[in-house]
Amino acid sequence: MELKFVTYNIHKAIGNDRKYRPERIVEILQKQDADFIALQEVDQGVPRSSNEDLAQVLAEALGMHYVLGLNVKLSRGSYGNATLSRYPIIGSRNMNITWSIKKRRGCLITHISLPKKKELVIFNIHLGLAAFERMFQIKRMLNSHSLTALKHLPQVILGDTNDHNHKLTPVMESAGFHDSVGGQAGHHTFPSFTPRSMRPLLRLDKIFYNDRLAVSEHKVIVDPETKIASDHLPLTAVLKLR
Repeated sequence: MELKFVTYNIHKAIGNDRKYRPERIVEILQKQDADFIALQEVDQGVPRSSNEDLAQVLAEALGMHYVLGLNVKLSRGSYGNATLSRYPIIGSRNMNITWSIKKRRGCLITHISLPKKKELVIFNIHLGLAAFERMFQIKRMLNSHSLTALKHLPQVILGDTNDHNHKLTPVMESAGFHDSVGGQAGHHTFPSFTPRSMRPLLRLDKIFYNDRLAVSEHKVIVDPETKIASDHLPLTAVLKLR
């Protein structure tokens, strides 16, 4: 059984043209026809995004189940991570991985029911900007009861890692998680909009999977729509259940 995953920091559906256009995000995601979508920077009740529940708007447009983990509270509304699933959601938890006084961060854990009585766990992350902060966050997640108690299941950790120097990769590998890029060069996702002669500079968005899965495809989606719809490019991976 092959499953398609997308991770996408949608920047509140506000594009590089500074316009709030959730329909652009919907169109991009519809083309990918993914089984699971991990979104970061998803607003709920914030004026800049028309006070909408953006996770609900996107999930309903795509006909998917969803859960939302709000992390940052604003003067009006909040934002966080959302996970969308083609398959029924058994349960979810938004784990606090905030370091000290830094901006609040969360790991949205979603337990999903697959056909033939199989199950899957998705960890949707948006890590901090400082290297020490990211290391604390990833270790807290890897050592959490939520992860270790379900280690017998296929597990996917994906999202905006902000790990531009790839310091987290050895830590993930030592915990039994593989980077879907498979050691290939490139596959950068930020910033999305660059001059024609340049490519995105950083590989911030990543997908990791455990030994219950194998990767068959890894791709960054670059086209005129994705270059304007958000400051990140969407990343996809097709993973096969072992």
